[in-house]
Amino acid sequence: MVCRLILFSLFINNLFGANTVKYGGELYIDGRDARNAGMGGYSASFSDGSNPALLLHVHESSIHFSHKNKFAGLAKISSFSYLHHELINGKQSPLYFSLVNRSVDNIPDTRAAWTDDGDSKPEMGEIDYFSINEFSQNELGLKIAYLRKYDKIAFGISIKPTHIDLAEYSAWGLSGDIAAIVPLFNNKMEFSFRVEDIISFNSWNTGTIETNMPLVMAGGRIQAGPLLIGMEAGSRLEDYSQLNYHAGFELHKQHEIIIIRGGISHDRLFSVGFGLDLEMLQIDYAYMHPPTQIPFDSSHIVSVGIFLKQFDRTKGKITS
Repeated sequence: MVCRLILFSLFINNLFGANTVKYGGELYIDGRDARNAGMGGYSASFSDGSNPALLLHVHESSIHFSHKNKFAGLAKISSFSYLHHELINGKQSPLYFSLVNRSVDNIPDTRAAWTDDGDSKPEMGEIDYFSINEFSQNELGLKIAYLRKYDKIAFGISIKPTHIDLAEYSAWGLSGDIAAIVPLFNNKMEFSFRVEDIISFNSWNTGTIETNMPLVMAGGRIQAGPLLIGMEAGSRLEDYSQLNYHAGFELHKQHEIIIIRGGISHDRLFSVGFGLDLEMLQIDYAYMHPPTQIPFDSSHIVSVGIFLKQFDRTKGKITS
């Protein structure tokens, strides 16, 4: 099934003469919540939707909010999600909705600043600094995910429509993910496999269609008492694609509300984080330190989750 979908994606790319791009699909990657970001980007939490099969670990409805201040304010990414959980014929049937927004402001527009003297070579005296303007980029995405469990294997699927505004240009897009999780040894270990952007394209108002190649990731996690260790790796199905990997840990002692996290990823970003696990509320923070060779500051992510079943119980106690 997965192979057929990947082949179908490649067929669509060739059929419509689409331009395959290496960048442009980072909206949902940037939308990671603080738990996953604190573990080096490893997909441990369902609330950013990177791995829809993680809905297997959901046991009640909840709402989540996350905000990322990327590179000390160069970009801002916010997400709001709602997870509906219920049992149908004794089986889990969670349904996940998420809105993700990424904005980048004050981007210098130098297209009208060069006054060529005829030699087609940019020179210092040919730059009109008064003709440098600014524009913004704004992206909005909706993610819908669903889970079905067959015996011991959980399958998740998500669809992700998007809209992009970039200066005077705009685009509508659509992408989708599939994933599977196999629990092992009484849920102390699990193996996961997913394909992000198995179908992915953006249609611009210029008539150009851009596509992203699928990202194939596989990994696993070990739960040893209060310690969770996870790692995943993979790459996009394109020539000379780099190996993507995320690895991290989470230490959550029983009967204690403090959670400690740390991790590293392929882009040489290391991250640390902590969380507060309260009765009906979880608050998480992550700090991501960039590599020393790039001129960007650190990124900060804050996420808040409210568990509605616990919230109703507490409200009931107060009113009674």
